[in-house]
Amino acid sequence: MKRIMLILMVLVLLVSPVFTVYADTLNFIVNSADATVRINSGSTGYSSYKAIVEKDGVEYIYNLVSEIETFPLQMGSGQYKISLLGSNDGRRYKLLSVQTFTVTLEENAVFLSASQTVNWNDESAVAILAKELTKDAKTDREKLEVIHDYVIHNVAYDYEKATSLPKGYIPNPEDTLSDGLGICYDFAALTASMLRAVDVPTKLVKGNSTYTPVYHAWNEVYIDGEWVVVDASTDSIYVAYNVKYSLEKSASDYMASKVY
Repeated sequence: MKRIMLILMVLVLLVSPVFTVYADTLNFIVNSADATVRINSGSTGYSSYKAIVEKDGVEYIYNLVSEIETFPLQMGSGQYKISLLGSNDGRRYKLLSVQTFTVTLEENAVFLSASQTVNWNDESAVAILAKELTKDAKTDREKLEVIHDYVIHNVAYDYEKATSLPKGYIPNPEDTLSDGLGICYDFAALTASMLRAVDVPTKLVKGNSTYTPVYHAWNEVYIDGEWVVVDASTDSIYVAYNVKYSLEKSASDYMASKVY
């Protein structure tokens, strides 16, 4: 019976970009077309959960803030290991499930998809605005210019929020858009969401930059066959102080540690 089930699973992998791996009450759904994994923690009785996505010795650790979460497979094609952990005190976590799978992904597909960190859909205000702003744009560069200009002139840097950020903070592009305020993480998530909504591959990147002494977030946008560094939060500050800025930043001024 186990042999038959294994053969069926292999056949599903071969014919469909979406496949499902079940483990007890936990449900992992890998969508190779979107380069994402959806995790359903189910009713396992724990108060908090973490997911670990690993490939080639590199791991990304996420907090699950709802029962079903979508996370990116941003490390390209190959073998991934997905682990789900649960806790009742927020400190000690128990390993609930581990699944390993091999997947072939379309280049840049993950940077066009929605996930926990870059959260949008076609009906969201973020996507609707992005499409309206770019309706006359003829190239991806024009889309970038229009969206970047809107973000830096309509969202201000929130210095108070930067000093009181909760642990494990996750940006909400809809809130950033409606509030008109955000930290670098918010700017990067909003910019990525808007650009992905109009089919421009965009990374949300976290790391260090010569522009600021603190941990930072920015974007890389795929334009004319290369990744262009864009830093909307820095440019919004320049706009506020009437300082001249350049949309494209030098890659040598940015050191990435995580990409989403």
